[in-house]
Amino acid sequence: MTSDAVSELEIHAYIDDELEPVRRMAVEEYLARDGAAAARVMADLRLRSALGLALHDDRPLGPTMVTSAERLRQRIARRRWRWRGVVGLASAAAVAAFLIPSVLQDDVPAYVGDAVMSHRIGLMRAAMPSQVENAHFDAHEVMRSTNIRMPVLPDGWQITDVQLFPADSGPALQIMIRTDAARVVSMFAQRSGRDEATEPVAIQRGDDAVAYWNRDGVGYALVGAEPAAEIDRAADDLADNILA
Repeated sequence: MTSDAVSELEIHAYIDDELEPVRRMAVEEYLARDGAAAARVMADLRLRSALGLALHDDRPLGPTMVTSAERLRQRIARRRWRWRGVVGLASAAAVAAFLIPSVLQDDVPAYVGDAVMSHRIGLMRAAMPSQVENAHFDAHEVMRSTNIRMPVLPDGWQITDVQLFPADSGPALQIMIRTDAARVVSMFAQRSGRDEATEPVAIQRGDDAVAYWNRDGVGYALVGAEPAAEIDRAADDLADNILA
C-alpha cells in the first residue's frame, strides 16, 4: 500500500475519524514515515480529546486548556475553506456551536450581548400592534449620520424594521430581516475602534445563535434562532459582500 497520495484534507479527516479503512491505513503508513507530521496529528488528537471532555465538565478550565482551545479555533479558521461542503464540516460546526461559547466567553466582544438583546426587542416590536415598524433603510443617510456601513443583503432578504440604539462607542444600527426562507434574523452594527478585519465567529446565546466579525472599524453581528453553523455560513457570505 502506498501513502504517497495522502493529502492534507485526508489527514484532517483522519483526525475527525471520517476516513474509510483503506485510506485510514494509508494515512497511518504516511505518519509512520513522517515523525513531524505524526507529532502534529497526535497534538490535534490530544486537543480534541481534552476539549471533548471539557465540554461535559462544569468545572472552570485552566489557562492551559483555554490556550489550547484558542489554538484549535485558529486552526479551524485557517482550514475553513477546505472544510466547506466536505469532510470535517461537522467538526467545525461543533466547535463553533459548543466549544467557543463554553471556553472563550471572555473573548466575545461586549456588543454581541447588545446585538442579541436588540434582536429580541425587535421580535417584541414586531408582535406589538402599537409599535410601528420602519422598513425604510437609506444606507447613505445612515453612513453620514453614524459612520456605519452595512453589507449588501443577499437576494430575497427583506428588511422589516430599522432602529438606532445608543452604545458606548456611539450609535448602533439594528436591522430586522426576513430571509428568502421566511426566517427572521437581525443585523447589528456599531463602531468597534478596530481597523483589522476578522472572520465571522458563531456562538450560541440561549435560543439564539450569533455570528460576529469586524470590518473597516465596524463590528457586525448576525442574530437568529438558527443553528450556529447556519448563522455562521450566512455571516460568511455577508462578510464578503460589498458595503452599501
